[in-house]
Amino acid sequence: MKKNNTLSTILLGLIFAFYFSNAVAQEDLPPGITPKGEATNFKEHVARINANEEFFEAYGKLEDDHPVIHMNFLQWRPRGNGARYGLYGNVAGKEIAAVGGITVHVGLGITDESKIYEFSDAWDEVAYALYPRKRAYLQLQRDQDYQLAIPDRVAGTYRRLIYAISDGEAIYDATYTILDLHESNTLIKVEKGNVVLSEFLRFKKDGGLESYTRFAKNFEKMLIDAGGYVALSVNAEFPVVSQEYWDHFVTIVFPSQKVMEDLLTSDKFLEINVDRINGLDGSLSVPAKAVVLDAKK
Repeated sequence: MKKNNTLSTILLGLIFAFYFSNAVAQEDLPPGITPKGEATNFKEHVARINANEEFFEAYGKLEDDHPVIHMNFLQWRPRGNGARYGLYGNVAGKEIAAVGGITVHVGLGITDESKIYEFSDAWDEVAYALYPRKRAYLQLQRDQDYQLAIPDRVAGTYRRLIYAISDGEAIYDATYTILDLHESNTLIKVEKGNVVLSEFLRFKKDGGLESYTRFAKNFEKMLIDAGGYVALSVNAEFPVVSQEYWDHFVTIVFPSQKVMEDLLTSDKFLEINVDRINGLDGSLSVPAKAVVLDAKK
């Protein structure tokens, strides 16, 4: 049963006032885009964790006829210790389910591969939260228990990246669509020992997509031969809390870390990787050890 007494209502109002009054004004930034660089004070810290009012206003005006995943990259505070963030996560998981959502994948970041493969080592956890519609996420924001957990999120996180991803024109022959996951109430299939690469892509304007598509066609064959698969190949629709815009999002599942390392250092990969390099204006690639979740009953 939800809290509905006077004390909790007053406390909720204080929380709203506190966080909105400490938000960084972003008149010069588009909705959902946050300042780059490290925070130097609490206001800047909050701006790198919580979505701002400009985002919610813009998000509420977007087309809302399809399910979306909010792709979360989380940098815990302190690094490598998610205990404080977990207090928020326990509440958020229940409230996401209450609005019809489901967490379809979680992974624990691998931070010792970045120098070799140009992976990002900035993230301790990745989480894919699927919502039936955007309005379900907006409804979540009004939930009293959820709002009361936000201070634990702020205290337990250095920064977050959240991006709304949705079905669009796939580049890979991916196993799932977001609509499939929603309608079948399915989790992304992983096993113990799997490594999942969550990757945002931004294409060069002139021929970038075509060049990357050539790479994708060849890479997917290699991946399948190695026992892996592409789980998602979808549109990066809208930034929620992000320092930059992206075009596409890909989820790549490797059987193990060794398989990933062997594949990405093979002569064949280095040969086809030229098309990837020539096609991309930027990428953000986060490898993570898959967490095997219990299917929602």
